[in-house]
Amino acid sequence: MIFHLPLLQTSVHAGSSVESGHCKLKRAIGVSRILEIDTSTGPRYGRVQFKDQLLPLKHKEVVLTFDDGPLPSVTKSILRTLKRHCTKATFFAVGKMAKAYPELIQRVYDEGHTVGAHTHSHPRDLRHHYFPYSRFQIERGFQDVQTATGRPIAPFFRFPGLHDYKEMNNYLSDRHIANFSVDIVPGDTSGYGPARIIRNTLSQLRRRGKGILLLHDIKPATAAALPRLLSSLKAHGYKIVHIVPRKPFKPVPIALMNMLYQDFSHKDPKTIIGGLTYRQLYGGRSSKKTKRIYKKRSRKFRGKKYSKRSSWRKRRY
Repeated sequence: MIFHLPLLQTSVHAGSSVESGHCKLKRAIGVSRILEIDTSTGPRYGRVQFKDQLLPLKHKEVVLTFDDGPLPSVTKSILRTLKRHCTKATFFAVGKMAKAYPELIQRVYDEGHTVGAHTHSHPRDLRHHYFPYSRFQIERGFQDVQTATGRPIAPFFRFPGLHDYKEMNNYLSDRHIANFSVDIVPGDTSGYGPARIIRNTLSQLRRRGKGILLLHDIKPATAAALPRLLSSLKAHGYKIVHIVPRKPFKPVPIALMNMLYQDFSHKDPKTIIGGLTYRQLYGGRSSKKTKRIYKKRSRKFRGKKYSKRSSWRKRRY
């Protein structure tokens, strides 16, 4: 079920371009230019997922993006750093997080940053869920973020974990939503410290020259690294580009949202929302042989002490 809805004709608040010369901080990186994105064709950007579709950036131009927030203990620090450097970023907010901290997501908007969506509850991998559930996650995420903000947000979306698939990509295009991947991945979710995050960012930028930078405003290491990272980007001649949409996002009506929920709610919602079943993961039921193997492995580890790595593997699977 695909919905074709007209877009609003008003413009999204994006803030103005601020040059570093107007900042109190002498080494402020500022904003070199504003890049307006036409989302009417449902474009896709970022070499990690869409190698042939890149943002029209010049050499040494970088787009700052933050995922998974807002979170007060981290996002506030990031906003202070961005303000000191007179620069702008794009925040892909999770619907539940925006609802939990509406004043914070409003502050992000008021300070001139672009606000997009990152699903309703950040499922681990939408490829393992039913299409109606994935569609509901996207639409509910946009609705939650826009409601918390109180103003129209950008039709910009990013898949959790960058796990996309063809059916959902086509749906985003039909809804006139820009699908953003990334070009530079410093790995701030891998437990790296600030120095490693900065080093990874600069090394990847040296190889690629430009691109969309992926950071997370729920990681304390990211907030700690950001001041030095922006100063290093400035010192190495990189410039920040602020992306804004030509037209804002228009959410589906509440009645239609309820219909989207009913499309999947009859299929054991506890299993869909709470976790993945064997059938969802592997496409079939577990055989008696598989059950015997799991039973044997559980006996093997029973009462034994094992390393952190094996413990991590056991928890993961």
